[in-house]
Amino acid sequence: MHHAAREHEVRQKARQLIVDTWHSEANLSFFLGLIVVMTFVLPLTKLVGEHLNVYVDIAYTLALVSGVALARRDRALFYPALGIGLITLIVRWACWWYPALLIIREELMLANLILFSAILLQQVFAKGHVTAMRLQGAIAVYLLFGIAWAHAYQIVFYNNPHAFVVQTATPSSVSEWLYYSFITVTTVGYGDIVPTTRVTRMLSVSEALTGQLYLTVLIARLVASQVSDSPRSSQ
Repeated sequence: MHHAAREHEVRQKARQLIVDTWHSEANLSFFLGLIVVMTFVLPLTKLVGEHLNVYVDIAYTLALVSGVALARRDRALFYPALGIGLITLIVRWACWWYPALLIIREELMLANLILFSAILLQQVFAKGHVTAMRLQGAIAVYLLFGIAWAHAYQIVFYNNPHAFVVQTATPSSVSEWLYYSFITVTTVGYGDIVPTTRVTRMLSVSEALTGQLYLTVLIARLVASQVSDSPRSSQ
């Protein structure tokens, strides 16, 4: 009996440690790591290249679950995130049998990414010291911008396949639009993909402006927080 009670106590402590760790700012580090792996690492592997559609659905499922979990401390954000996330998961996997849902899937994913960005920004700019984990959360938001705009470009492409002029084959999935999105948000602009309609041009311009303004505001806010928290400023 004593041995069983001891094992139960150990399991309870381990479970509580996991919960406390997730509720701390460590969840920001985990989410950033997940985004980096699913966006930049796994696509380079042979396994993903052979089973791209399955990989994308599994990766987005993990991202949705993790993103919803980020909002557990704020009920005002948690329940909307949970509701939209569940609907998105159902639609995402239903697309294997009902391809007509593809456009709805992309729109739902875009809504989730915007909501997750808001959740992360709330935690990054919350009162308190500037920590390495908060910086990682801020980086995750920047990456979410690129992923979100990739979904926006995909939605536009569904409605108008001639909205871009491409030197090679026009991207046909979000994973392919990520390339154009990230070179736009970083204002690199190689010129191999060119927007040709008013909508796509404004989307591209808005992404480039958002990326630069975000970095400017982020640095200014973090520096101000660091200065206000310094010992000299409190004297």
